[in-house]
Amino acid sequence: MKTTEHVECLLRQGRKPKELVELGFPKQVVTRVRRQLREEREPRKVTAKKVIGAAKDQPQPPAPSVQPPTRILEILTTLDAKYGELLDRLSAIEAVQAESVSLKDLEGRLDGTPALGLRHRFVCQCGELG
Repeated sequence: MKTTEHVECLLRQGRKPKELVELGFPKQVVTRVRRQLREEREPRKVTAKKVIGAAKDQPQPPAPSVQPPTRILEILTTLDAKYGELLDRLSAIEAVQAESVSLKDLEGRLDGTPALGLRHRFVCQCGELG
C-alpha cells in the first residue's frame, strides 16, 4: 500500500494529522491527503462575483413558449370529462355508504340464492357436512 493511501485510510478512520506525523509519516503527505479529503467533502465555494460574471458569458435560455388556445381548450374539455366521471363514481360510493350494507346483511340476502351456489361449510356434531 502506498503511503498516501495508508494516510488516507487512517484519516478516514478518524486519526488526527498530528498523530500520523508522530507515527513517522511525512508531514507534507499528511497535509496533502488531508486537503484532498476536505475538498471531497466540501467542494470549493464559488463567490457571487464569479457566478454573475459566468452568467453574463452564457447565452440566455429562450423565453417559455405559450400554448396555443386550441391546445388549452382540448385540455380543458378532457379535464371536464374526467371531472364528470369522478363525480359519478363519488355519487355511487356515497350511495353504497348511505345504504350501510354490512357483510352479514349481504350474506343473509344471498344465503338462499341457488343460482350463486353459495353454501355454508360447517361440520355438525354428528359429523355431517352442512
